[in-house]
Amino acid sequence: MTKRRLSVGNSVLGDLQKKYEQGVRLLDQGRTDDALIRFRKVVAADPLHFQALTVLCRTLMALGRADEVVRILDDAAAAAPEDEKHLLELAGICFTFKYVQRAEELYRRVLTIDPDAFVALGNLAGIVVEQAHYQEAVDLVSHALEIRPDTAECYNTLGRALAGAAMYEEAEASYRRAISLNPDLPTVYANYGALLDIVGRQQEALKLLQIALNINPDCDGTRWNLARALLATGHIEAGWDMYGFGFACGERTPYRPFPGLIWEGEDLTDKTLMVWREQGLGDDLYFSTCYHELIGEVGHLIIETDPRLVPLYARTWPKATVRAETGTSTGLGNCDTVDFDVTAPAGIVASRRRRSLDSFPANPPVLVADPVRRQAAREWLSTLGPGPRIGFCWRSSVRNHVRSSFATKLEHWTEFLKQDGIQVVSLQYGGADEEIAEAEEKYGIRIHRMPGLDTMNDLEGTAALTAELDFFVAQWNASSEMAGALGIPGVVYLPAGNPVMLGTGLIPWHPCLRPFQIKPGFDPLALAGAMGGEALTQLRAAGKL
Repeated sequence: MTKRRLSVGNSVLGDLQKKYEQGVRLLDQGRTDDALIRFRKVVAADPLHFQALTVLCRTLMALGRADEVVRILDDAAAAAPEDEKHLLELAGICFTFKYVQRAEELYRRVLTIDPDAFVALGNLAGIVVEQAHYQEAVDLVSHALEIRPDTAECYNTLGRALAGAAMYEEAEASYRRAISLNPDLPTVYANYGALLDIVGRQQEALKLLQIALNINPDCDGTRWNLARALLATGHIEAGWDMYGFGFACGERTPYRPFPGLIWEGEDLTDKTLMVWREQGLGDDLYFSTCYHELIGEVGHLIIETDPRLVPLYARTWPKATVRAETGTSTGLGNCDTVDFDVTAPAGIVASRRRRSLDSFPANPPVLVADPVRRQAAREWLSTLGPGPRIGFCWRSSVRNHVRSSFATKLEHWTEFLKQDGIQVVSLQYGGADEEIAEAEEKYGIRIHRMPGLDTMNDLEGTAALTAELDFFVAQWNASSEMAGALGIPGVVYLPAGNPVMLGTGLIPWHPCLRPFQIKPGFDPLALAGAMGGEALTQLRAAGKL
């Protein structure tokens, strides 16, 4: 059935406008509830009174009532006629209030009416980029550029889509074209800078990100990317000082506000500090290296971490209280018991304890794996035959275009894996049994897998096995960071200029690991050959080969 907009007479429209204006005045007077009543009446009578709709949604969002905003926008979308102008206006409101699903649906409705609707093409392309639908984004924005060829914003969106698809040179060309068309768009510089950070050109990224901030000083996403670029280029203090913007832009999670309780670097003697995990498992492992010294500085330390790490951390720091993370937060009013004086995410602890290269210990203490599980791992390893035991992890468990452009395949390692006198043990995070079995049959190699060990979920068993190894060869990921935290020597490959190296070409968090830096287009066979050669050299020097 065709949707119709309610027919509203001129006198009624006049009354609705008066109610809307009354609501605005009431809002200015701080009478929020009364203002909401007026706005609701206007929107009930005319769901497409966009002024009232916008103010109503904005007020409800400020009150933390996002669910009501969704219902109101759903009702407005249901009442909207198949009219391009109205649908575009409503889609823009939905997008403003981050109701992206409804905005997408409305833009698609517009395109069924007018396939050449420029605004809908461009905005929908921006939405699907965030969903990693890169080909669709390229198709949409290319159509938009056919209509208006000199639109900088479209080239910016095209650059984002191409970058997400790991088409880095094409993405860079798009960003350059956008800048030539409009040199005053901060998002272009920010996205271009983020691209250059990915491909290992951090010094250039710094300049672009600073330009973006000069144009728009309040963009938290740009500040976060700048923090990473500063750390990557060795500007450690400056990078840490901006690191907190990662929470503001949503890149660091979970965000857990504790008003008045966040540790600001004050003395912790006789105080209880609660530290919580943030970001991924690997980040937590290298941030945790700060806890070895922190435990001696506080009255008591509480560590909240991934449940899989709780036994390992509790054994390593027996004087601390180690518990599974809850995600609760006093800022949200759902933390039942506050049993600490101050609190901080793990990254903030690192930012206060690792402000220079001199602050990193040359021989850091290591995690303590379960001795019983270590014995079981030792017994299994003894059945493999003579030669050093080498942990092996050739790629990340996360696969997408960008990750794949920085990853090797198992077939690239066949020469190393065929080396006589070594026993290679899979610690591929998440497992890869079929991939390994296929490679073993095809290339005549042997990769040992400890029976019954789930390397993703059984981190106690993984840590115990890793602690019994002689060496580690891997991509930089959670498995290799576990090896580093356990003090196992090894070689790892990672994107050039990764912030974890702090501009040194080494990994200060885990000095036992030697990094090999790569860029898109790297030669995987040459990389595997160099890393394998270094592994054998170190093993011979240690008398294990």
